[in-house]
Amino acid sequence: MDIRSKVMSDLSGRSYYNRKRFGIVAIVVLAVIVLAFVFYFSGKNLRYLLMINSGISNYEKGNLTYAISDFNSALNLKPSGAIALDGLGLVAVKQNDFAKAEKYYAEAISAGLKQNAIINHTKYGNVYIDAGLYKNAQAEFNHALELNQMDADALFGLGCCFHAYCDIDTAITYYNKALTYSPKMQKAQKNLAEAQDAKNKGAVYYLFDTNGNPLARYNLIATGSKKTYVLGPKAAHITGFVSDEKKQSAGIEKFLADYIPGNRIYLTIDTRVQEIISKALGWYKGSIVVIKPQTGEILGLYSQPTYDPNTVVKDWWKIVGNRNNPFLNRAIDKLYEPGSIAKLITMSAFIESNLDENSVFPVRCNGSTVFNGKAFWCWAKHGKVKNMEQAMAESCNIGAAFMGFAIGGPRLTEFCNRFGFGSVFDLGINDTSRNVKISIPVKQSTSPLSDATKFDIAMHACGLGDTYRITPLHSAMLAAAVANNGIMMAPYMIKEIRNINGKVIYKASPAAIKQAISPATVKRITELMVNDVEKGIAKKAKVKGVDIAGKTGTSGKSDGLNAWFIAFAPAETPQYAVGLVCDGEGKGMVVAAPVAGAVFEGLLKE
Repeated sequence: MDIRSKVMSDLSGRSYYNRKRFGIVAIVVLAVIVLAFVFYFSGKNLRYLLMINSGISNYEKGNLTYAISDFNSALNLKPSGAIALDGLGLVAVKQNDFAKAEKYYAEAISAGLKQNAIINHTKYGNVYIDAGLYKNAQAEFNHALELNQMDADALFGLGCCFHAYCDIDTAITYYNKALTYSPKMQKAQKNLAEAQDAKNKGAVYYLFDTNGNPLARYNLIATGSKKTYVLGPKAAHITGFVSDEKKQSAGIEKFLADYIPGNRIYLTIDTRVQEIISKALGWYKGSIVVIKPQTGEILGLYSQPTYDPNTVVKDWWKIVGNRNNPFLNRAIDKLYEPGSIAKLITMSAFIESNLDENSVFPVRCNGSTVFNGKAFWCWAKHGKVKNMEQAMAESCNIGAAFMGFAIGGPRLTEFCNRFGFGSVFDLGINDTSRNVKISIPVKQSTSPLSDATKFDIAMHACGLGDTYRITPLHSAMLAAAVANNGIMMAPYMIKEIRNINGKVIYKASPAAIKQAISPATVKRITELMVNDVEKGIAKKAKVKGVDIAGKTGTSGKSDGLNAWFIAFAPAETPQYAVGLVCDGEGKGMVVAAPVAGAVFEGLLKE
């Protein structure tokens, strides 16, 4: 082979080798491109699903801002992602923005959303049913049925929603539809029977007392009023009212509006107690509160003047024009000077400060004296006041003043705080387990924070002065704290709430606020209070056969005295603690004591 042929042969072999190597490289590059393409799109889908799962996780934890961010990030990866749009609708329902939720749900269906295991709207609808939130539940069940028209659980859920709205005919329709697809569904059979029973009765009851006696119902048959309040004026400041015409509401109807109707609300109020205290107050302006000392349950709460919630629209201008303001709930929304009921606090401070009675008593009461150049008055001339027992029995201001001097202003303030002055009381719901808070506020009682002079201390010791104020509810709590071995319990009025299916969605638990005084002090104060009723100026509260521990009080101006009485009974085994004020009606021993006697006569003597 000549050189030229050899060269050509070598070039030909090298060309084949190069072509072969190029082909391999091309195949490798193409494979890399294909793999990258596949990885990019499969990775994108993976990232999309991860963002969806993160969004659902944040939604279920209540982190809605993060959930929205996750679902929007998923949409950035897949602009027409049906599940991401569905997730945004889910959040909108949680935010009560039902128009936005409907928009997102419609877009999700347009993007091809099908029933799936990732977001189960029937499940979330049932969560809302369990919480008694029926508008939210309805939005979820409606969407669930858009995805599956034969979803028996969603049909049942919608039946529950309409049942809650008191649209009984529609509820019956949905219960029957649910039974069409699931004939053995017992919950649908049960609710169907209840709906039919309500239809026959023409009413749905939704508010009850502590014993299950009805307080309010929704009328299915037109009677001139959508609702009926069973106790009428006797419980008006508890039940309240709602008027679409006047755009006004009050009481339970106002504060628990999100739970009415649809849920069964049980109060701590006892109908029997309510009847007794409304009768006992008679025509006096004022308020009576009855508390169960061991728990803080409000068994009775009455304010006078009152109104009839059944005819509130018809009587509107008559009520509004009444200068005594029948709409005012004096039990929790009006503050009064406490007067001598505060001597219970003064005497507790004296006892717990280990002060010697003989270092103060006897004192001379001439009906008035002068402290720091100011006249200080007692309601009578008591002469020689020998001891604490006499000072309490005769409610002597001069005796209390000298006890106050021995105690000192700062110590008096400390004991006012121990008895709840300056504390915030709320009769609503604070359910930390579900992050639900509904406030039914109570006016905050106040006491003097500093006493610059002997006159100031004397006024403080007797429950007097411009900065000493208390609600009738709080006055009952003073008596209840002594009755409960010195422990002050938080007052509450909402006992339990059950949803349309009877599931408990809220249950109150008694809660101690503080130990106001020691058991030893309780024993001594109880003895003093019992003696006040048996032998002192509170004897008009006596009830034969019952030991009542009580204390009178009088406050206000000479032209409009407020008559007070706080008490508990039976003294040895307290069942009831009572706080009452007769607003501008006279003196405690003359006006309030007989009212208290009538209350305990009714409560303890069947």
